[in-house]
Amino acid sequence: MTKNTTRMVRIALFTALICVGAFISVPIGPVPISFQNFFVIMAALLLPAKDAALSVLIYLFIGLAGLPVFAQFTGGLQTVFKPSFGFLIGFVVGAYVISKIVGDSRDYKKIFLATVVGEIIFYIVGIPYMYYILAGISKAPGTITGLLQLGLIPFIPGDLLKMAIATAIAPKIKSVVQYK
Repeated sequence: MTKNTTRMVRIALFTALICVGAFISVPIGPVPISFQNFFVIMAALLLPAKDAALSVLIYLFIGLAGLPVFAQFTGGLQTVFKPSFGFLIGFVVGAYVISKIVGDSRDYKKIFLATVVGEIIFYIVGIPYMYYILAGISKAPGTITGLLQLGLIPFIPGDLLKMAIATAIAPKIKSVVQYK
């Protein structure tokens, strides 16, 4: 396989895995708990920064084009008006940043800290977007505490677990798979 073909296959693979991660979801409010961010993090840890971000962008375009690849089997342009869409935008930026921070490192501490930074980016983009959409339909919480209880606090335990698993397995995968 040529280098370009290998690159395209890896990007496509992570795009597909992010789609699968979206299908593993639990509706708990305006933003479901899903496994998407795990595969976004894995893409970031295993692909170069541009490729990681591209895999998430392709995922977004596929969903916006109408294929039901977002959480709870949704898709289409109307998903831009869902409270959870901001998190999907955050995935693009977060994937790029995580990958840039980690680079070729296999240091567990550096990898875990990069995933923490990525998750913070997911939330920095996602929570204000969620608030804006909910405010537009008069369902926004009245306090910052209420907003965090809706869009952050329920996700922390699962996100920490996903980050720990990604941190543990990504260096092993890098050791086995040749990334050139």
